[in-house]
Amino acid sequence: MTHYLRRVLCILLCLPAWALASEPSRFAAAVRETTVGGNAAQAFFLVGVLRDTGTPRADIEALRRELLHAYVAQITSPAVVPAPEPGAWESLKRRLPGAAPAPKDTVAAAIARGHARPDVLDAPFRAAWQGALNQGLTPRWETGAARTPFFAIAMRDMQPIAPGVWAAPAAGGRVRLMLALRLANTSTQPLPIFRPDIILGGAPGTGLDGLAFACTWDRPDQNLSEMQANAVTMVQPGEASGPLACEAQPAPMYWRDQLAALMMAGAAAKPLLVPHDMDNARRLYHLELALRNLAPQEENWGRRRLVAQQEPARQWAPGAKPLEPPESSPWAARPHQGWKTSAAALKYFLGGTVLALALFAGGRGLMRVGVPKFAVGVVTLLAGAGLAVLATASLDGGTGYGHPLYAGIALLGIFGPVLLCVLALHGLQTLLDNEEISGWDAVAKGWRSALDLNSATSRAEFWCFLAHCAWLWALARICLAPLDRWIGLALMVPLLTLTVRRLRSMTSTEMLGLGLSAACLVLLVLA
Repeated sequence: MTHYLRRVLCILLCLPAWALASEPSRFAAAVRETTVGGNAAQAFFLVGVLRDTGTPRADIEALRRELLHAYVAQITSPAVVPAPEPGAWESLKRRLPGAAPAPKDTVAAAIARGHARPDVLDAPFRAAWQGALNQGLTPRWETGAARTPFFAIAMRDMQPIAPGVWAAPAAGGRVRLMLALRLANTSTQPLPIFRPDIILGGAPGTGLDGLAFACTWDRPDQNLSEMQANAVTMVQPGEASGPLACEAQPAPMYWRDQLAALMMAGAAAKPLLVPHDMDNARRLYHLELALRNLAPQEENWGRRRLVAQQEPARQWAPGAKPLEPPESSPWAARPHQGWKTSAAALKYFLGGTVLALALFAGGRGLMRVGVPKFAVGVVTLLAGAGLAVLATASLDGGTGYGHPLYAGIALLGIFGPVLLCVLALHGLQTLLDNEEISGWDAVAKGWRSALDLNSATSRAEFWCFLAHCAWLWALARICLAPLDRWIGLALMVPLLTLTVRRLRSMTSTEMLGLGLSAACLVLLVLA
């Protein structure tokens, strides 16, 4: 029976061997599997997330193109009623084997579509962008009775000649014209505004070519930084922007009367907006910053991205809902870190094992020649501390967390467990000496009786085999992840049978002591 058990255990250990060579589920992979959803404006922060995860630049540009094209389509198309959430029965049917899963528009799919899109800085998309903003933004003219513009206070010769139109004489018989207005968002999406140009009076049938105005924010002069001066303002649906002041070059005097007549007649109620968001890559960057601020989930994404950076062993899965940040658990299986990293971990693990065995053997030798146990314990502790000091002194100097002081504190995480193992080895050897059995025999008997529930097991055999299994699992946990869980499951079979046999071998007094210890442990945990 033991022969067949060994074969089954070998097969179980070989089945997940592909995990050692497979790509671990990293944070970047979970980002690509995240569902984008139907709101391209809120999804635009994913461009920055991809940039932070080291995604190739071509994929970042592809996602930006796809989201901007989808954003323009959402502005120009009528509002879409969101589909109702599927019921419990429908959700269950989609999870059944063979059922067609609900289609998901992931980040990877959006990137694939974006590679086929034209560049957003090209003329066709810039024209589509201008048309979308002209469709979604409507001017609201500022009248003198409602609010006096700041430019009218600074330039006292300006006089209102029509709602939102101000004029002042200029040299050479020309006239200086300015507009005071706000831009109202009549679409279903938040719209960006940054100092657009406005062409007024160029409507068909007016006989005029139109007069171009360059707009800026109507506010007192301030010492703004470059980022503040170039910031894009997002206007929510149903709201209006801050006041704009638009100025034209000095125009012929006839514009004073004709422009006022056009405004009063309502012919110029819808001027032509010429945005500057797509003028160059620099302007596109500021537009990206404005769109990223629309994401309500950005804070959670940043926090989990920081966790992914600090804990590279975590595995991540995409969120269940669109634009939800990836999910992870500290109990998830650790991915394989590569053979080079595994070899380095194995070197340190075996080195710590050899050091613990050497200190244990030295202590056993001292006790055999008559040295008291207390003195042996002090010498072992001083030897471990001395090795830690020597290892710290051998390190090169550094600054910050690379300073030898911090490195020495980190080495305590290695020498501390080594000293605890030495103490455990001494206690285990005492049990073996009392029962006159060797450690090799105890381990061999534990494996031979892996499926035996009827025989007896002594205390030394139980603790020796338990220490042996703990060492094997620690080896797998440190050096062979993600096979540690499979090895742990393989070790659970002989451990469970060993525990059953040990419980059957205990006396009533030992059972009572074990019950009291377990009760105290439960109370300690609950407290």
